[in-house]
Amino acid sequence: MKRTLKLGLLGAVFVLCAIVAVNAETKTEGDYTLHIKATADGSVYKRGDTADFLLTVTKKDGSKAEDLDVGWEISKDSVEPKAYGKSKLADGKLKVSGKLDESGFLKCSMIVTLPGGKKVQMLAGAGFAPAEIEPSMPVPDDFKAYWDKQREILSAIPMNAKMSRVDYKDPKIEVFDVQADSFNGLMTGYYARPAGAKPKSCPAVVLPHGAGVYTSWMGNAVNWANKGFIALDFNAHGIKNGQPQEFYDNLKKGELNGYPHFGANDRDKTFFRTLYMRLMRAMDFLKAQPEWDGKVLVAYGTSQGGGQAIAAAALDDKVSLTVPFVPAICDHSGITIGRTNGWPHFTKLDKDGKYRKDIVEAARYIDAMNFAAFIKCPAIFTVGYADPTCQPTSVYAAYANVKSPKKIYVLEEARHTVPAQHYKKVFDEVVKYVEESKK
Repeated sequence: MKRTLKLGLLGAVFVLCAIVAVNAETKTEGDYTLHIKATADGSVYKRGDTADFLLTVTKKDGSKAEDLDVGWEISKDSVEPKAYGKSKLADGKLKVSGKLDESGFLKCSMIVTLPGGKKVQMLAGAGFAPAEIEPSMPVPDDFKAYWDKQREILSAIPMNAKMSRVDYKDPKIEVFDVQADSFNGLMTGYYARPAGAKPKSCPAVVLPHGAGVYTSWMGNAVNWANKGFIALDFNAHGIKNGQPQEFYDNLKKGELNGYPHFGANDRDKTFFRTLYMRLMRAMDFLKAQPEWDGKVLVAYGTSQGGGQAIAAAALDDKVSLTVPFVPAICDHSGITIGRTNGWPHFTKLDKDGKYRKDIVEAARYIDAMNFAAFIKCPAIFTVGYADPTCQPTSVYAAYANVKSPKKIYVLEEARHTVPAQHYKKVFDEVVKYVEESKK
């Protein structure tokens, strides 16, 4: 069934772009409500167009806001300043404009000084022919060979999986704390399944984590088990689950402090090589479960987890659907052509306009943009136009490399936060997709 999953529900909607209706960035501070948005429908422009960003400030009592001071900046990808200045509101509004002659994104940041001195930052994004953004560099010639070798290395390590039952309040769900041997340590997570599930009866979902140092999230796996999936939520570091918060705080401040940049200038020493091996081991574990139907394996994650969801579909041909939300680890070579590189922004321009070429070269081998070129299953992306962490340019660069059926949801004015209603929409969509694929 892999690769022949009926598109059914999604076949008619796997289109280039779908705008998700969300409010422009709105904040309430004291008696003031602030709102910012690019004025074009969908915040999308053609190359060479001028984008207008409109800030409005209103008072709770309906009266006109004072002519407050506003500092503003328009930049490309929040990296390269294009224009900046200081202005005042007029009739509660301020409009500033910017132009971009290439496919990409402008960001507009406005800092409003309220009476009493409190400063409020507002942020909006505008896309210029975003569907035409291309990868900054081609996939390295030996990319696939490199990762085929990593698969061999991991396969030589026995999984030695251990499952410890966790007491869970709902008798319809079984939960286990899982440990398995992996490259450079363990893969640890929470595994949930419907109680009494029969052999070969359940689709599977792997749930990689976003950035940070955390326990695995039991509730995340349980949510999917409630829909009939076997689900594994695994943490990024192979650390113990369910410990006091102090345990994770100490790791974050100590040995895992700055982990995304560990070994960044060497493809064999970078943290992300170990992370992707851990991801493969997580999928190995799921595929080894007798309850797995052998047909459906979904990769589903956000930010750092979104980058892993992309990689999962390239690293394991059993992945039948990948769902990256605001994916990180994308387009690390963007800096070579004058645009942003994706989180974790391995190298930046110095005062002389130079960057670390050795880091860029090493990062190409862990770049989700390059993994995207090997995806063969359907893909559902989500991008935030005002995202300052996983810049939308980097997300579109990865999206461009996907040649299988795909679509991208646009959170028009979202920063690096996915609204709960959008998560629910996509979660329900995936569940229905899997149900339709069984018919």
